[in-house]
Amino acid sequence: MHQPNYRDPQGGDAVLPWVRLHALKDYLGMVEVLEETPDVHATFNLVPSLVDQLEAYAHGRLRDALQDVCDRPAADLTEAEKVHALRGLFLANRQNLIARFPRLEELLEARGLQPDEAALQQALGRFGEADFRDLQVLARLCWFDLGWQERDPVLRQLAEKGRGFSEEDKQALAGREQELLAAVLPAYRRAAERGQIELCTSPYYHPILPLMCDTESHHEAAPGAPLPRRFAYPEDAADQIRRALARHEAVFGHKPRGLWPSEGSISEAAAREIARAGFAWTASDEAVLARSAERPLHRDSRGTAYPPDVLYRPWVRHTSAGPITIAFRDRALSDLIGFSYSGIDPSLAAVDLLERFRRVGERWVSAGLSGDPTVFVILDGENCWEHYRDGGRQFLRTLYRGLAEDPGLEAVTVSEALAAAGEHSTLPRVFAGSWIHASFDVWIGHPDDRRAWDLLGRARETLTRHAAGAAQADSEAAWEAYRAACGSDWCWWYGGEHSSEHDLEFDRLFRRQLRTVYQRLKQPVPEVLNETLITARRHEVRHSEPTGAVTPKLDGEVSSPQEWVMAGVFHAPVAAGAMRRGDEGLQCVRFGSDGDHLHLLIETARPARDVLQAGDLAVRFPGPRTLRYRISQDGAPVRREERSGNFWAPRPTHARAAAGSVAEISIPLAELRSGPGAIEFRVALLSGEVEIARQPETGPLRLDPGAVSRV
Repeated sequence: MHQPNYRDPQGGDAVLPWVRLHALKDYLGMVEVLEETPDVHATFNLVPSLVDQLEAYAHGRLRDALQDVCDRPAADLTEAEKVHALRGLFLANRQNLIARFPRLEELLEARGLQPDEAALQQALGRFGEADFRDLQVLARLCWFDLGWQERDPVLRQLAEKGRGFSEEDKQALAGREQELLAAVLPAYRRAAERGQIELCTSPYYHPILPLMCDTESHHEAAPGAPLPRRFAYPEDAADQIRRALARHEAVFGHKPRGLWPSEGSISEAAAREIARAGFAWTASDEAVLARSAERPLHRDSRGTAYPPDVLYRPWVRHTSAGPITIAFRDRALSDLIGFSYSGIDPSLAAVDLLERFRRVGERWVSAGLSGDPTVFVILDGENCWEHYRDGGRQFLRTLYRGLAEDPGLEAVTVSEALAAAGEHSTLPRVFAGSWIHASFDVWIGHPDDRRAWDLLGRARETLTRHAAGAAQADSEAAWEAYRAACGSDWCWWYGGEHSSEHDLEFDRLFRRQLRTVYQRLKQPVPEVLNETLITARRHEVRHSEPTGAVTPKLDGEVSSPQEWVMAGVFHAPVAAGAMRRGDEGLQCVRFGSDGDHLHLLIETARPARDVLQAGDLAVRFPGPRTLRYRISQDGAPVRREERSGNFWAPRPTHARAAAGSVAEISIPLAELRSGPGAIEFRVALLSGEVEIARQPETGPLRLDPGAVSRV
């Protein structure tokens, strides 16, 4: 069970909702299903960064933006919140979650299946207050564990009602969500205390341990591959391990015996640090075993690995810090659960897996081996169940009953398996690799990955030079942001291997963690951290285009809805807790032209006149001459500045601006370009010369005034 640290290091709220949503759907349900067959034992891995967030949600200390949008009275939703709701509240498996509620499917059809900005703007006109309230309820309800939905009277009543929900219904649902979130960690502790499960941990923020120890370990699997500037901090790997051990003991009341290394990533140096911390066992993938033992694995016609005495037993590696036992997973059987069985009848899938377990025993006996084989089935604990029609519950129940009823099979924890196995084979070395192709290419193989490692290394050097001289609170915050930036998930989404709707959020979180290191140490933030690191694919800035000429009255107010009705619109991502914290971030930019001027309306979380008491707003234009137009206080006068080396030189301007509830600025096109063509720009919030916020983060907005005038 693993989720990265989604908490914004500056605001404190969760940028993405996956901890909360998977807690509703899987984390509690999986351990509750296991309780039905007490003789079946299993091992659950809970990463500390996940545990922290589960605990914070349970105690009301953590929120996410979608949670805020769901809780807000539907009548009070702002335009930006409505757009965020239409984009984010349908992020669920359509067949297995959304389609279970006809009204939610109906709302998805009304929104449309392509959530680009223009389509969402059009969809706003099709959604009334009652539609948004139904969406707020059903988009939350569909994630709840099916067992809870069936037996909880509040959830059952809401599901039966189906539509036409009230604000009181929303409050009742929020209460049930909070109760479920609070039940997760205690359920795991109880299951461990009664001996049915073993709980193990992972390095605190889920870093790739071998690469933390030394990025040159990548050359074991990929000799000669390009590398970033060398990053070698085994002491930081040890720190992540020690902190994980202490956190686990504090939450669950006992020290874990095992550590699942992030992504099954292991190496000689990593194994040594795990052993040094006092763990009894760790684990990885069969491909890493084959490279470490130098004994190739094969599969027979029925999919069983052979020679069976290689994979189906534990191994021990004697490191300079002591021995560490290593379990290696059967990739074929594990991946059947993770990727294949969801597409067939769940009972037949469970029967098939049970038969595959028996085949391992048959091959073991036919090879004349003594004792019993051990099959290690290891997979992600949350991601696959969304693709099973009932969250995998029928599959798991059938599997667990089959294991309990078959005298030839026994489901045990990892520690129970190792104790029963007797003497372990000695591993001559630990090959540096992960459970993906026995390499680290996903996390270091692409130029975007290597840029991330270079930036991580620069931040680490800054800590070495300046942390000791900073105030204690700032030093601790800088170190914690660095530790979180070491997590594996950021580089998982860089490069060409993986992509999702949230690539930019992951990229932004990584850069904000590193920015926090510099900010807390009062050091200049590298400019590169203001821009996305993603180059493997182009991310269009989500905005709608102007539909005609814009001729506003510059008074710092939206005097008439018709003023900006033809403007293009960009909505910044909605941040959780902004309303509660009184943030002054950039929320929306409306833009257009009358053929002679670029007109902008900038909406901030607080009235622009108040925001400008503490800082400035700037409109930046990249290009051969980097220009910016800067406004402060009531918006006048506008300062036009041109970048000259590291300084901004003043230039004359006829631009005008006003600041009231909003900020409005009008810039002559003649000052921005020497001929026809599009112009590109961004908006920034400044404190002195320090950028507090920049929107859009992914790239500039683009306007072709000639095209607008032709419309």
